[in-house]
Parts: sequence; structure tokens; C-alpha cells
Amino acid sequence: SIFEHRSSTSSIITQDQASSYPLDISQKRKQDRSQPLLKETMLILSSSTIGRTAAHQARRKVDGLLRSMSIAAGTDLTSSSATWQKARPWYNDDSEGSNVASDNAVTMSDLFKGRKVAVFGIPAPFTGVCTHAHVPPYKELASEFKARGVDEVVCYSVADPYSHHNWAESMGVDPADITFLADDDCEWAKENGLDRDYTGASLGVRSERFSMMVEDGKVKSFNIVEDADKDAETLLEQV
Repeated sequence: SIFEHRSSTSSIITQDQASSYPLDISQKRKQDRSQPLLKETMLILSSSTIGRTAAHQARRKVDGLLRSMSIAAGTDLTSSSATWQKARPWYNDDSEGSNVASDNAVTMSDLFKGRKVAVFGIPAPFTGVCTHAHVPPYKELASEFKARGVDEVVCYSVADPYSHHNWAESMGVDPADITFLADDDCEWAKENGLDRDYTGASLGVRSERFSMMVEDGKVKSFNIVEDADKDAETLLEQV
């Protein structure tokens, strides 16, 4: 399952690595680069001692090799026109607040310009690993991030802002510790090649699980997360 624990550690992606696999590379180059991983996949699939989770990991390595991911260390996030939505309850009265998307939009410049921000991205609110493994360590280490000069810790997800808000409340997360922001139309994830199809889990298109440190709008470090419960410690070391 895509929401089971991973045995691998997070992998740091550099700008050169992200740009080395454009969408228009020739089929021959794709085959050359993917051949070792394809062999790995076949070995895993043919082994009776390796479970489906390991086979899925190998397939993801091959899939990731052949697709474009445009975000990496050095990427300037403020150049994007995409916005994220503030997680919030549904307001039944205008006096309580606005449900209008434009009133709750957070631009990349608003969030990142002149600031140090830790971001971790999860596939979906209320799912197993996201709830029980990924968020809790960030909740516990929030004060450590702030002590090291991080202005804000953000939990990102391709979701509606209302479920994102209710999920945060259900976990007892203090809004002062972690800010929950939603990419409601998957624009930012698609723009950066982080969109993933989780139709098999009835979730549709969501985001890859990732984390990144951003300083003054630029990505300092970027990780594809394989071991959710160790991600907060990994990112804290990268501050």
C-alpha cells in the first residue's frame, strides 16, 4: 500500500538531478537510464520472500526516473503564480469569516519571501501514515524548528481546506506550531512534477510525500520521503 511505512530513508534531490530527466528525452535514453531499475523490479517481483510493498517501491523508482520533477535544491518558489489555501472551517455566516478562495489564498511570495520555512507534504488528510507517522514528529519537534530560526512549519496537501482544517483539529495540533495549507486544485504539485495518481486508494490525484527547507524563497533542501516517521528529524538536521 502507498500508505504503509517505507524501509528506505528520505532521498535528497539536487537541482541537477531534477533537471536531468526532461519530458522530451528520447526513448533510448529512457531505456538506458531505467534498465538497472527495471532489472531490480523484476528481481523483486520474482522473489517469494519480498512482499508487495517492496515491489511497489521498485516500480516507483522506475516511474520516478522517467518523469520530470522540476523542484530541487536551488529552485526559486516565488516565481510561481500558484497559491495555497488556508485551512479553515466552513463559515455559515459572513461575520465568522469568508469561504471565498481568493480571500484565503496564500501566494508563494507571501509564504516564502524573506523567511525560513519548513514544509512537509502529505498525500491526504485522515489517512493512516499521514496521521500516525508523518505529522506527530513534526508536532513534537515544532519548538526545535522555531529554536533554529525557522519562521513557520507548514503541512501541505492536495486537499480541500476544510478537511485539512478538521484533520489538524482532530490531531490536536496547535496552529502556532504547524500551519496547514491546501493545494485545492493540485496546481502547485502538477507544476513541480509532484502529482501522483492514488486512484487505487480512492483518493484520485494527490501529492507525493515530500519535505523541504526554504530560505528567502529558494529551496535549500528537498526530500522525497520514504520513511514518514523519520522525516521531521531529517528536515530538522537540514535547517
